[in-house]
Amino acid sequence: NGRLGAADVLGDWEAWRERGRAIREHTISHLDYYLGQFSDNVVKNGGNVYYCKTGDEAVSTFMDIAKSRNAKLVAKGKSMVSEEMHLNHALEDEGIEAIETDLGEYILQLAKETPSHLIIPAIHKNKQQIANLFEADSGRPFEPETKILAQYAKKKLRNYFLEADIGLTGCNFGVAETGSISLVSNEGNGRMVTTIPKVHVVVMGMERLVPNFEDLEVVLNLLARSATGQKLTAYTSILTGKKGPQDLDGPEELHVIILDNGRSGQLGDPIFQDVL
Repeated sequence: NGRLGAADVLGDWEAWRERGRAIREHTISHLDYYLGQFSDNVVKNGGNVYYCKTGDEAVSTFMDIAKSRNAKLVAKGKSMVSEEMHLNHALEDEGIEAIETDLGEYILQLAKETPSHLIIPAIHKNKQQIANLFEADSGRPFEPETKILAQYAKKKLRNYFLEADIGLTGCNFGVAETGSISLVSNEGNGRMVTTIPKVHVVVMGMERLVPNFEDLEVVLNLLARSATGQKLTAYTSILTGKKGPQDLDGPEELHVIILDNGRSGQLGDPIFQDVL
């Protein structure tokens, strides 16, 4: 109902959807061009780009970045690609602590489980189950009340933002004409992990591109309304390059890991290219 209501407010919903489909189809059909343009602009803005054929290669690339900076703590924003790479397990094996800062992902990290939903990863947990997890983590009892549970997580995670050597995020859409990274979230953690740590690493699927900001406007309008029934998510962030001389915050280093992991095999396939 929320989705239908948000679509009605926008008006011409099917026309917007068709425009979004056309943007994505065009981008995928010319993916080599837009990947090249995006990469060139990331580098022009002071970032580094790595193309990885497999998940293992992407993990190895991240490890090289982490080890070269002697990183001990990684604060993670929500990233489905990092789940795809099994990055947390690899970091744990190397003695590097990775903390999920998205509330749902943090709950699942405590439970040692994987997400059950793309948007609401801990949708299968009720308040009592979450209270039990926080009790085990903290050693003190919790009432199964949302505000109390959220306040505990907020206080606990705040120090991780401040202490992290690396902030890691996914990428909802990369903007090819500027090399920008767009992130959408309903929590403030995305902005914390991209502005406080000295190093920001982005992991993204190779298909997550739009040509320009006019196209980004369309897909962001469609994304929020389709996902949660919102006009826009609470936090829509556009990040372009590393911290500049006049910037008050932001990372001193930006690294963008672009993952294939089977995606290129779908290009040109009459059935599966639509997946991209």
